[in-house]
Amino acid sequence: MAHSGRFAALTLLLLGACAAAPPLPPSPVGELGAARSLTLQHPWSGETARAVYRRGDVYDPQGLSALAQVMRDRRTGEVGPLDPALADLFWDLRTRLGLPEEAPIHVVSGYRSPRSNATLARTDPQVAENSYHLRGMAADIRIPGVDGDRLVQAARALGRGGWAFYPRSKHLHVDVGPQRTWQVR
Repeated sequence: MAHSGRFAALTLLLLGACAAAPPLPPSPVGELGAARSLTLQHPWSGETARAVYRRGDVYDPQGLSALAQVMRDRRTGEVGPLDPALADLFWDLRTRLGLPEEAPIHVVSGYRSPRSNATLARTDPQVAENSYHLRGMAADIRIPGVDGDRLVQAARALGRGGWAFYPRSKHLHVDVGPQRTWQVR
């Protein structure tokens, strides 16, 4: 019961934030005014959400909430925010790769609670203590049928946010922070 109460409170918070936020400029790829949908999937649980998250330049709070549920912290079950700019980045990557609307994006790691991130940062020097994952502004992703080189080329071509390819786990970190990249060994 406490979990559903927190979820309801978070949903209301997201609805209020989306309603109060001014519309953002259109994303650089795709048609202006068209509805945008994403299919996110957690690769190990198979949980999938397909949702329209944006119509024209207005974000859909219910769509963002459905996508945030799949991106929740898998260690704690906490559902965090999903920055609408990150949803746009996913959409732009998929579009740049020429994939159909229903092509799933596998979210290996999305939102991280402060507790989860601190635990990871203590054991892995590549985990930032103030990670964009904490704010719903980052995700580690794979796209079935798309190799790492193609993902990297698409992220580089978009020219925004941070990105790095992790060759050992074969995932791409993307975020909507400042434009930058880094080398992972």
